[in-house]
Amino acid sequence: MYVHRDFPDFSWSNSRHKTFLECARKYYHQYYESHNGWLYKSPEENKAAYRLKNIKNIPILLGDEIHKIIDRQLKNFLNGKQLFNENEMISLVTQNLNKAYLDSTKYRQYWFNKPKRYQMLHEIYYGNGLGSEEIAGAKTKLKLCVKNFFTSTTYQDILTKLEMHVLHSEDFQTFEVNGVDVFVVLDFVYKDVSQEKWIVVDWKTGKESEDDRKQLAFYALFLAKEHNIPIKDIVLRNEYLLSGKSLEYKLTEFEISSAQQLMNDSIYHMLQYLDDPAKNKPLGKQHFEMNTSKRCGSCNFKENCGQ
Repeated sequence: MYVHRDFPDFSWSNSRHKTFLECARKYYHQYYESHNGWLYKSPEENKAAYRLKNIKNIPILLGDEIHKIIDRQLKNFLNGKQLFNENEMISLVTQNLNKAYLDSTKYRQYWFNKPKRYQMLHEIYYGNGLGSEEIAGAKTKLKLCVKNFFTSTTYQDILTKLEMHVLHSEDFQTFEVNGVDVFVVLDFVYKDVSQEKWIVVDWKTGKESEDDRKQLAFYALFLAKEHNIPIKDIVLRNEYLLSGKSLEYKLTEFEISSAQQLMNDSIYHMLQYLDDPAKNKPLGKQHFEMNTSKRCGSCNFKENCGQ
């Protein structure tokens, strides 16, 4: 049941942590100023921040849609339903991308009033629209990612393993660390019964990053805490759909402890920006420093900062 709150609940996630490190002002817009922006009687600055928060650029939207169609395919398999072929998956994603384009242009006013129901593309809101190169690049990326999904280690495992147990598929999960709710989104988690190992899969539609392994450590921490699965029995896997590369890791107890420490340190620094920690009431916007960098050009909130 919906309960009105003047301030949002405090929580932690890896995406929140990365936003905080990138720019404290962006963090303020994203997690505080946008709160209650969906309400008709909210101040205009809250409504504006909520609208801007929901803007997506083509790479992010494409990644989200690929994740969704993969999750549908996996659930179809697990529920004994008919599976999509490559062309069908590409077509379904393309339909949603086309809808986002129409929302951003023809139905712009609808997005303005209901930014959660309609889409707005960053390239259209802040730019001159989508160029032929951007459209061609998105099409190529989509085809590559879908093709490599079908040949991925994880999908082949699912099709050929005689016995497996699925724990999560694109699930939004919460666990508590030192009294703070921590959110993780698990793309796919299953048990390979023959090897007695739990496989944590993260689909990646972009390039490899140094942060990828750290992100998986938080997932392992969740499984260890919430499901009492020993760290030694957890295999972490990044499926890089753009390149078709699959990387597996087995983390040590030290790496898990490091992830826990990073989380604790991050929470501590976030709390320093609160005027009233019990209510999660933030300090004034002026206390959230702007970090001017090349990333400002792609920030959803750049019009608020005059960038």
